[in-house]
Amino acid sequence: MATYKKGFKKQNSEMLLLKTIVAIILAVVAMVMIAFIYDSVTKWKNYNNYTDIGKYEDVFNLKDEEEQAIGNYVVYVYSDTCEACATIRNDLLRLANRMNKQSEVFFLLNTSKATGESDDLLETIERTQILTPMLIVVVDGEFEEVFVSSTNVLNAIESIEKGTYEPFN
Repeated sequence: MATYKKGFKKQNSEMLLLKTIVAIILAVVAMVMIAFIYDSVTKWKNYNNYTDIGKYEDVFNLKDEEEQAIGNYVVYVYSDTCEACATIRNDLLRLANRMNKQSEVFFLLNTSKATGESDDLLETIERTQILTPMLIVVVDGEFEEVFVSSTNVLNAIESIEKGTYEPFN
């Protein structure tokens, strides 16, 4: 292999191409590892990181750690088998995470696992069946409004998170 006057070795084009390919592979591996680490430390992407309401009767009777009634909050009603719920999951949980940074106002109700009678809840929201995805808004401990469908639920959560939802102001 030939050398320059100052002692550096000349590289042929094959060696330069090989180094470039190795550098690209290392960069891709590093980006994949960063993405994996970010995904594993992002807590908001999992339903388990939010308070789950286990009984239908408790939807309008939520209390904080000091057993004080919570005034303003939302209950996201979903099901494990709901395709629309799965579709909006990441967007919804990202917004819910931002909401809960201010104060805990986002709760979950999984209809696949909830127990108790849903009759009182159904009367309150005036539906013949519980639809998912659904967002129940409670203001001052009383039923305020219900949003049904993916788009309506996401729009309502976004409005609450931004502080533009009038009943929470």
